[in-house]
Amino acid sequence: MTVESGQCLLLTGSNGSGKSTLLKLLAGLEAPSEGTVTREFDPRTSMGYTATDLRLYPNLTATEHLRFAGVVRGIPPDAALLEKVGLATSGAKLVGAFSTGMRARLKLALALMGEPKVLMLDEPGAGLDEDGRDLLEQAIGEQLTRGAVILATNDPQERRFGDFELCLGA
Repeated sequence: MTVESGQCLLLTGSNGSGKSTLLKLLAGLEAPSEGTVTREFDPRTSMGYTATDLRLYPNLTATEHLRFAGVVRGIPPDAALLEKVGLATSGAKLVGAFSTGMRARLKLALALMGEPKVLMLDEPGAGLDEDGRDLLEQAIGEQLTRGAVILATNDPQERRFGDFELCLGA
């Protein structure tokens, strides 16, 4: 299967069907137990990834997360991303004091670093309020002007972003 720039692939299926695992394989975060995964991009520099189970460091600030991720991924951190996701006034706060929605917004900012060619989102609206969902919609729209989106979800509101769907069976 090929996902072209400007397209959004939906990964759907019941809980435990492999949506999150497939995203982790594509992102290079897990190795396949058999077979191979072929990517036409370097996941470290050309891919953005976020998921509900992605861990943040509670003793780092939001700004420190951006700096750390920039060093690890070899891309410059962009403090403007905090403003983009509605965390402009929270950059100096420890992430351990963040609400679930604030952590989801920070994870989205981390995924958007470096304007990735491929943005992989695993249940990205989980924990977001209405304003956060509006930010997510805007981020997906902007991403589709420069690259592709792979979105694992069963949320009817998020499914509308998809151009085509791959339904995984349990």
